[in-house]
Amino acid sequence: MREIIFSLLLLGTFSATAATKQIAHPDELKGMKLQAGDTVVLRNGAYNDVQIKLNGIGTAEQPIVFMAEEAGKVTIEGQSNLRIAGEYVEVHNLWFRNGYSPAGAVIEFRTGSKNWANHCRVTGCAIDYFNPPTRDMGYNWVLLYGRNNRFDHNNIVGKLNLEVTLAVILSEERDQQNGHRIDHNYFGVRPVFGSNGAETIRVGTSQQAHTSSNTVIEFNFFEQCNGEVEVVSIKSADNIIRNNTFVECQGVLALRHGNRNVVENNLFAGNGVPNTGGVRVVNEGHTIRNNVFYKLAGDRFFAALAIMNAVPNSLPNRYHWVRDVSIERNTFVDCPNILLCVGKDNERTLAPSEVTVSNNIFSNKSSDKIYEAFDKINGFTFTDNLVETSTGKFVQKGFTEQKLQTQNIGDLNIPVAPNAGSTFFNFTRRNITGAAWMEKNSSKPATTAAKIIPVAPGQNTLLDAIAQAEEGDVIELSSLGVYSNDNTVTITKTIGIRKAPSLREWPTLRFNGSKRAPIITIANGGSLIISGVGFSGEMTPGKAAPIAAIATTDGMISPYTLQVNNCEFYGFFESNFAAIRGMKNTFADSVVITNSFFHDMSAECISYAAEKDDVGKYSVETLRIDRCTFFRTLGSAVNLYRGGNDESTAGPNFYISRCVFEDVNNREQGSVLRLIGAQNADVRTCIFSNSGRGGASIRFDEMSWDKVSVSDCNLWNSGRIQSFWGKVAKGGITNLDPQFKDIEEYDFTPKNAKVKDLLK
Repeated sequence: MREIIFSLLLLGTFSATAATKQIAHPDELKGMKLQAGDTVVLRNGAYNDVQIKLNGIGTAEQPIVFMAEEAGKVTIEGQSNLRIAGEYVEVHNLWFRNGYSPAGAVIEFRTGSKNWANHCRVTGCAIDYFNPPTRDMGYNWVLLYGRNNRFDHNNIVGKLNLEVTLAVILSEERDQQNGHRIDHNYFGVRPVFGSNGAETIRVGTSQQAHTSSNTVIEFNFFEQCNGEVEVVSIKSADNIIRNNTFVECQGVLALRHGNRNVVENNLFAGNGVPNTGGVRVVNEGHTIRNNVFYKLAGDRFFAALAIMNAVPNSLPNRYHWVRDVSIERNTFVDCPNILLCVGKDNERTLAPSEVTVSNNIFSNKSSDKIYEAFDKINGFTFTDNLVETSTGKFVQKGFTEQKLQTQNIGDLNIPVAPNAGSTFFNFTRRNITGAAWMEKNSSKPATTAAKIIPVAPGQNTLLDAIAQAEEGDVIELSSLGVYSNDNTVTITKTIGIRKAPSLREWPTLRFNGSKRAPIITIANGGSLIISGVGFSGEMTPGKAAPIAAIATTDGMISPYTLQVNNCEFYGFFESNFAAIRGMKNTFADSVVITNSFFHDMSAECISYAAEKDDVGKYSVETLRIDRCTFFRTLGSAVNLYRGGNDESTAGPNFYISRCVFEDVNNREQGSVLRLIGAQNADVRTCIFSNSGRGGASIRFDEMSWDKVSVSDCNLWNSGRIQSFWGKVAKGGITNLDPQFKDIEEYDFTPKNAKVKDLLK
């Protein structure tokens, strides 16, 4: 790896004529001396493993510029990064891709502990899925130090690892009251991370809550920035967030710490997508005005508007009192959750004070509810607000029910006050954002029609087929028999595996390698759809036992999906194994398991419980199970774990229905369904028989705000429903003998008609 130090020394602003110099490789920067007004042009090409440091002195009239020969034609790849410092130094049109930073951020506005950037600029650049090998290798992509720097017209897309995408640092006096401008950038997809620490922008930290940053965030476009609840996290004072567009972002702009911040003329468009939110308010002196909140479906901390309760005498990192806040001239369209005093619990007992809600428009034609309050609202003043509801019968002081006119903002039809005219919204939905060259240079990989690849039983035939498969191909097991593999079958693309339609029974997958491994491993880039397959965990004599039927590698960067239908799992005879398992530092967007049979094993059946740090981290966003049977297993049928009380995420979500459990986990203090920390869980129409006798049929460890329920389930000779708050049972719980037709022949059809009805 080479470190390229671009030393830009001012030789005298007027002593020589500014020049343009073209270089063929970054190595030519070594020892180059430039004056204010000079431009260095890097020729088109891909440059690998370069660490570029730019440290020089330009002027406002004559900045020093380092730029690509053609925008989009200079790529920085491999283990590379950029450092910029000094005065009036600019970087234009670099494209970071196919690599990651070996140390620190991808771009930092400093070159070391002594050299900060002031009046410097990065513009027209792109950071494009520039990620390390594993998601737990945490670092930022952009760090702003110093004062009066600008980050504009850049594309920031596809951050998959831990830590904030762009952070404004306020740790020293020379970083404070900084006047930075973050504008006209495109912040693209950031998938749900499943943990705190995945914000898109953060300004300051809780320790700088009372420090003025004076940062302006404007005219940016945020699209599907879903990392965690705080898309933009303001943790300092005196910032302005204006004229930005948030589209389908599963999170909010959080005024988390700090005072006197202004949020104005922004559009939050959720389009009904779950967990899309608007603004969350903590601390005092804020102004929230002229914003449009459109079809935001988020609840609680993800709500369209969440005014928080506070902790009396709060520590710096908790919740300070909300007071002296103005919420005015905003428009809320079909936002079901506008929440006042949200977060009220035994700690957050201090309600907001001196909050003025005036001249806003609330239109929710599917409901009569405008807001919900969780504590006394004596500290709120409502004046001159207009309301449009489903019945037209909303009556409350400070609100007037009225039929509203509409006005187009982009492609949205927004209600406005009668006779408001076109100036009611001082807002342009989307200015030109991001690197202008990126749209024409970005291209999706060419796709080909998916192939069906037939495979016969035998040794390593499946391994050979996977090696040939392309994205979207389907491996078809053509005959009954055993498909043995002496290595794990590694999935690095979206692949389907299924039995041939003519087969009435399951072909069997087995492992006969010399070292323990899963039968199938999902690795980076992989997702799996598998149907009509049997997995045997029985050990081949002289060979190692498989540790799982389907598992992930340890530590992945890419989220994945898994769909399992009509499969059989048996013979995994060690208690630390699992039939299906997500490993540590991996994350599934969704896992769906249907019509499958788990039986005769000491292992857990489905385990997503590898994250044990108790900091709110978890391994799967949504786990859905339907019409499955679990029989004679020593381990739990499902082990789902999210430890700690962090509130920055919306998952995990767990849904199970029409499942049968017979003789499952009867160990002392064992549980059939172990659902620790699931924030949304719905257990319904399930039959528990002779299961969980030493502990629980279902075990929750829920917070008071979690939405968890058990309904219409039958528990026969089985353990209890265990929960922290004891409020999860919602009715329809019976205790009837199901009278299965023939357990030993695996016929779990209940003879008891009332129990049988649960499985319809």
